[in-house]
Amino acid sequence: MTKVIDFQTQMTTEKGALFPIGFKSFFEKTFKCKIPYYQTEEEMIEVYRKADIKAILVPPTSTKKDFNEIQDINNYVADLMDKYPDVILGSWFMMNASHSRDKWLEELERCIVDLGFFGPFHYGASSGIAANDERMYPFWKLCARKKVPVKISTGHTAAGAGTKGGSGLKLRYERPIPYIDDVAADFPKLIIIAAHMPWPFHNEIASVLIHKGNVYNEVHGWSPKYFPADFKREINGRCKKKILFGSDWPFFTFERLYNDWEAEGYKPEVLENIYYKNAKRLFSELKRKI
Repeated sequence: MTKVIDFQTQMTTEKGALFPIGFKSFFEKTFKCKIPYYQTEEEMIEVYRKADIKAILVPPTSTKKDFNEIQDINNYVADLMDKYPDVILGSWFMMNASHSRDKWLEELERCIVDLGFFGPFHYGASSGIAANDERMYPFWKLCARKKVPVKISTGHTAAGAGTKGGSGLKLRYERPIPYIDDVAADFPKLIIIAAHMPWPFHNEIASVLIHKGNVYNEVHGWSPKYFPADFKREINGRCKKKILFGSDWPFFTFERLYNDWEAEGYKPEVLENIYYKNAKRLFSELKRKI
């Protein structure tokens, strides 16, 4: 049995890398890590296999504007999914709806129908568009109809952190209430995954997780040892069936995350939920085998 369903796995091949190599030193300093750019496909896949994960990938398309290039990258990711089904479960559709909305929507439908992708990973701070903005509703409608989950970013973001003006990124777009909560209410058949450890909005997301049956939270971006105490209590209690594992590898090694999760005193059944059981429940709602 696979140890973990990982809802946020980056790639380290040259074509799959999430950010340009020029940003490598910034993220290595931020996360105090060593990023193995660039690995071969087999080297990257061996990391996944050794960690015993099923990976859900995040392609480097949200910063692109050339749709020929975007399609080429998405086709590359689909090829990886076909070649390595033992370790790659699927991929998010990475987009930026601040431009070319109709083209993004067309490409999303192609990726869902023809390539087997999940729905979009919407990053409000980067796009400057709130998740409950009417411009996003055609995307949510499509995903609800096609029965694929979506991810909506929440919480403090490492992108732009420490730079003047945060490089223009506005954290208000990362609030769960009203943004994620509104979408969950307006699309009750849509499975929504709040993406990222949600500090400083962790109490808001706990409320949404408890109130909205169609919302989950994958908590990539932080080691669990640094989660706020009140959020840890919710993970161990009322939200124990709503938390999903996200590594954000290679920012965090799997060994470190497993050790940190297992050192926090969570009940064994809670860890099983986080590692894979909550994911199985989520996908069973969508009638999708994993």
